[in-house]
Amino acid sequence: MTTPRPLSTAIRNEVLAACRTALHYRGDLKSLMLGAGVPAAVYNRYDHLENTKVKIARSILDELQELGPNGWAVQRRIVTELCGMQRPANGVEDLTAGRNALDALRRTAAHEGVIVDTEQAARNDRATRAAKRQQHITEQQQTLDRLRTEFVTLARSKPSTNAERQARGYQLEKLLADLFRANELEYTGSTRQPHEQVDGSFHFRGFTYLVEARWRNQPPDKEDLAGFKLKVDGKLESTRGLFISMAGFDEEVLQYFANVSGKRNVIYMTGQDLAIIFEGNIALEDALLRKIDAAEKHGRYLINLLE
Repeated sequence: MTTPRPLSTAIRNEVLAACRTALHYRGDLKSLMLGAGVPAAVYNRYDHLENTKVKIARSILDELQELGPNGWAVQRRIVTELCGMQRPANGVEDLTAGRNALDALRRTAAHEGVIVDTEQAARNDRATRAAKRQQHITEQQQTLDRLRTEFVTLARSKPSTNAERQARGYQLEKLLADLFRANELEYTGSTRQPHEQVDGSFHFRGFTYLVEARWRNQPPDKEDLAGFKLKVDGKLESTRGLFISMAGFDEEVLQYFANVSGKRNVIYMTGQDLAIIFEGNIALEDALLRKIDAAEKHGRYLINLLE
């Protein structure tokens, strides 16, 4: 917590001017001082009949000055109380002078940081939040640009051995995880259990999606899709599947699964779909929504994202 500082001479003078012109009865001054935290014993020491409002206020400010940080904090609360007055107290004859004194105190106090100009603070807050949003957008775009470059490089690679092809598959899994996270979608990377392996999973619009990512020379066959669907069906009802095949899909195989009775809970994405997403032609969330919408409303589980 920041230690308060004593009031400057300029603010003290503005406080005394406000007490003189914006307060009417000594009772106004007493109420303000006690409300700001001035101990009653301190106030009563100066509440003599011959003392004016300004003399009482000056004496209190002087005593608070000698008390160090605790007294300085009360001084600042006195300023805050005065600055919070919407208009001079009832009974003040010269309302214009009273308003001018309060306005002058507010300007000086805001300038020296004793109080915060609420309108300016709101403008500053909006500007800060806008700057943070812009920084976030810039950083997100930089991340997506990096992922696009990595995807293009990976797509152009020509692995010649099983080990190289396997390494490319792992790189794809990592790229997918980074892509989801860059789009602010919670994503869990590959998990391997004794009898099951899942390339990834994410939560989207009330469902958990298991992910299968394949980068092989040939499209997946019936056994491949059946094995993945078995994983999905073995989970809770709120689980769906996203099967990604860089080599695309065989229409006859997909039609076979469309005709088989049972839950329709898997959507499909091709390497071309991924390229469209990485190129920025469609946002990942929009791509998922388009796939899901086509499956739910029209029973189409594989669509061209650019249609």
